[in-house]
Amino acid sequence: MLKKANRTVMNMGLAALLVPAALTFSTTSASANDGGAAPAPVQEKVTPSVPQQQATTTTNQKVIVNVSALNIRQGASFSSPVVGTATQGQEFAILKEANGLVEIAPNKWISKSSIYVTIASGKPSSSQVKGVSTSTPSTSTASASTSAAQETSTPAPAPTTSTASGSTVNVARSLVGSPYQWAGNTPSGFDCSGFIAYVFNHSGHSISRTSVANYWNMATKISSPQPGDLVFFQNTYTSGPSHMGIYIGNGQMIHAGSHGVAVADLDVSYYQDHFLGYGRF
Repeated sequence: MLKKANRTVMNMGLAALLVPAALTFSTTSASANDGGAAPAPVQEKVTPSVPQQQATTTTNQKVIVNVSALNIRQGASFSSPVVGTATQGQEFAILKEANGLVEIAPNKWISKSSIYVTIASGKPSSSQVKGVSTSTPSTSTASASTSAAQETSTPAPAPTTSTASGSTVNVARSLVGSPYQWAGNTPSGFDCSGFIAYVFNHSGHSISRTSVANYWNMATKISSPQPGDLVFFQNTYTSGPSHMGIYIGNGQMIHAGSHGVAVADLDVSYYQDHFLGYGRF
């Protein structure tokens, strides 16, 4: 009987010792998850997001040049250096696409805008494929539009009126996609008057960078515009002559707006409401 009682007491003592230990373990576990030591990180396989400007590979597509001269740039950006010229009728296999351009050879990119090119399925016709210049355009390649192809910092000798207007439009088209920048006057960023100065000084003219109002006063006023003439607007962000673009025909202009250099339809109500007139340098 005594032995049985002793066993009972021993079991109760053992239970008393075990209960606090269990409580202590439970409390410590809760503390670790509620502000104590951080739990071990969970290892996950994460798929990296695709950068916004990463080029995508394209297969079985070609690009056909529809304009007399189209800039070939070194990288997938309209601010990248011009390294050559593609001419009308040339066809190239599309290697990659990015930022509104297509890669036609390693480190050779051209605009994919429907204004300049046609994108089609299939491979280039063997009879149409021509070499891509790796430096400044050769004389034969650039003959269609030297000003648009070279974009030299020194204005070329003044051409005839018809050639000048054609070159002006070509240079303006080659800059579509350049970003907007207040007071900017290079392909890395333009405002509207800086765009005009750059285009005209790279298409056989020599004009100073000035304000829209001064350009309006300088220009000969005309009623029937031709491609290469100027379109003026008033009372946009300020009173008086305040915005301008280059007329390219078919009721359209190219201008440096708030979203960058782009083609715009002149029959849009905003431009109709602010239209001032046409001019010619």
